[in-house]
Amino acid sequence: MNQQELSAYLSGKFDEPVAVTGLKQTFPGMSRETWLVETLRGKAGAQHGENLVVRVDPPGGSIVPVPLFFEWQVYERLNRTEIPVAQAYWYDGAPALSQGRPLFVRAMVEGVTYPPGLQADTAEAAERRKHVVLEYVEKIAIIHRLDWKSYGFGEIMPAPSSPEDAMRSELMRWWQIWDEIRTEPFPVITEALYWFLEHLPKRAAAVTLCKGQTGIGEEIWQDDKIVAFSDWELAHIGDPIQDLALSQGMLNMWDRQKILAHYESCAGFSLPLENIAYYSVWEVFNSMLTLNAGLRAFLSGRNRRLARATLGLGKVKVYEHLLGSILDMDVEEAAAFCIKRRPNPYHDKKVSGG
Repeated sequence: MNQQELSAYLSGKFDEPVAVTGLKQTFPGMSRETWLVETLRGKAGAQHGENLVVRVDPPGGSIVPVPLFFEWQVYERLNRTEIPVAQAYWYDGAPALSQGRPLFVRAMVEGVTYPPGLQADTAEAAERRKHVVLEYVEKIAIIHRLDWKSYGFGEIMPAPSSPEDAMRSELMRWWQIWDEIRTEPFPVITEALYWFLEHLPKRAAAVTLCKGQTGIGEEIWQDDKIVAFSDWELAHIGDPIQDLALSQGMLNMWDRQKILAHYESCAGFSLPLENIAYYSVWEVFNSMLTLNAGLRAFLSGRNRRLARATLGLGKVKVYEHLLGSILDMDVEEAAAFCIKRRPNPYHDKKVSGG
């Protein structure tokens, strides 16, 4: 992608002159290519600046086995709600600009994905961590309170019939995806899936819209406030506790009981806390599935990035070993085992528990 071609493409889509003045691809971009675009829109003498984000499927497709069109559909519906997200402009299924790979364009929201200064061992940093995590649960509760039926999310996502069915529905959905995309038999993972089936929690906290990827590193922050939720490719309707459990260590940034109590007061329902342990183990399977899915494009020759082979072969074997080790454990033991052996990618262990 170059500035001249992108300028012509955006001009046609916006139906006005658009000059791309800056273009940068973010890395590592394993899920999808993300391009940060600076533009001047309008005719000479009446131009205004606007920064955009272009999301593009990489060669061979995303490592996340979810179509980019799905994420576009999620954004399009979110733009009608009070949930803070970037304005989504359009989806293009096969543009020449990206050699026929799907893309979508949205506005760029200024901010950072990682508020600075959270790891320091000071009273000031501790107070900031408290402020940041309370901000997080207040904002994630907005997502979980949303009337998802009214905004049409049930048209693009399967929905469990009840809180009692939510975890089974999620398990069986991803079990089917795994059977379709795995690169080899993985008998240990088959055993692990039956472990998940045997240890399903009794009920979800509620049936809500869930983001799927949350926490530090996943959202846009300004002055310790979330101004936009990003990356909705794993959004689904299910148990909101999954978002809390898979929030990149957010629950360990302050007093966990107080965090969860504050969330309950914001969300308006109580939490069956035993579900958090279950999802802490579930995260290992979900990550392994994604990394193994990314290996397919490498093996076929469509995407020869070595990172895909490293993650799809090496890291997947680490996760396979973790799941093979928990087969004789109960849920709490398995969660403690997985958390201890899977360092958190976003935080200092002293701060967030790894």
